[in-house]
Amino acid sequence: MGFASPRAFGGVGFMVDRTAADVELRRASTTAFVGIDALDEACTSELAALVASLTEANGEDVETIVHCHTLQHVGLGTKTALKLAVVAAYHRLFEMPADREAQQRLTGRGGASGIGIHGFFEGGVLWDAGRPSDEVEVLRPSGAGFAKSTSPLMMRQSFPSSWRIGLCLPSAARSHGEDERRFFEAHTPIPRNQALETMALLYHGVLPAFRQEDLALLASSLAAVSQIGFKRIEIERCGAAAMNLLGDLGAKGYAAGMSSMGPLVYVIIAAGNERAADEIAKICAVHDVEWLGTFNGLNRGATICKADN
Repeated sequence: MGFASPRAFGGVGFMVDRTAADVELRRASTTAFVGIDALDEACTSELAALVASLTEANGEDVETIVHCHTLQHVGLGTKTALKLAVVAAYHRLFEMPADREAQQRLTGRGGASGIGIHGFFEGGVLWDAGRPSDEVEVLRPSGAGFAKSTSPLMMRQSFPSSWRIGLCLPSAARSHGEDERRFFEAHTPIPRNQALETMALLYHGVLPAFRQEDLALLASSLAAVSQIGFKRIEIERCGAAAMNLLGDLGAKGYAAGMSSMGPLVYVIIAAGNERAADEIAKICAVHDVEWLGTFNGLNRGATICKADN
C-alpha cells in the first residue's frame, strides 16, 4: 500500500467455515432472480450485470436463486464469494471450461487483494503477492479497478485443526463502493517504511506463526500490524468500539485482528478452549459488540455440484 517494493497490494488471509453464499442456477427461458431481497442495491445491480454478461456471451438464460448470502460489507468477502459462485455455477450448468483466471475477470473482483479469489477455489491459509507496481497507477479497492493480472498465490496451507476462530462484529459504518474508493484515495500511499514494516511482520511473523502453530507469535504479530500503516487507519475508521475491543483482546494476549476494512474482528484461540471463548464473548458484551461465535477454518474450495435432473 506504499509502493515500497516491485509489487503493489498483496497480503495474508484465511477462510472461515461459514457459508458466505449459497447459489443455485437453473436453465430458463428468460433471466430471473429469486432470493435477492436481502442484497443491497449495489450488489443487486452488480449481480444483474454479471448474469447479463454471461447470458449475452453464451446465449443461455438462467434463473438465479440466492439461497443464502451472509453479512455484507463487514470484512467477510461475501460479494466476491457470491459473484464467483454465480460464474462457477453457470459454467458447471452449461459444461463450460472452468478457467479460474477467466472466472475472476468476469467477476471484476481481485483488483487489490487476491485472498478472496484464491480462498474461493482453495480454502486454507493464503499468501498472495499482489500485482506488479507498474500495472497500478492508483491504489484502489478490489472491486474498483480492473486487474490486468491475477495476484499469484505464493503459499497455501491448511488452517490448523488445533485452532478455532472467534468472530466479533462491532457497530460501525460499513465502507464500500464510492465511500471505500474515497478512503483509499485519502489514505494511500502509506509511508514507505510502514509498508515495509507491515510486510516484515506478515512474512516473518504471521506466516511462520500459522506454519508452526504458534499462537503467541501470531498474537504479537497481529497486534503490531494493527498499530501501523493502512491497517491502523482502517481500524481507526471503525471507531471506538473496534479500537477498544482490539485493545482489550490484545491486552489479554489474544491473537486478534480486523478483517479487510472491517468492522469484523477475528480472534484465533486453541480448539476446545471454552474458557477463552466465554471470556471473548464477555469482552464483546462490555463494548456492545455482537459475538457471532466460534468457527473452524475452511480447508477446501467452494462446493459445486450439478443436480441429476
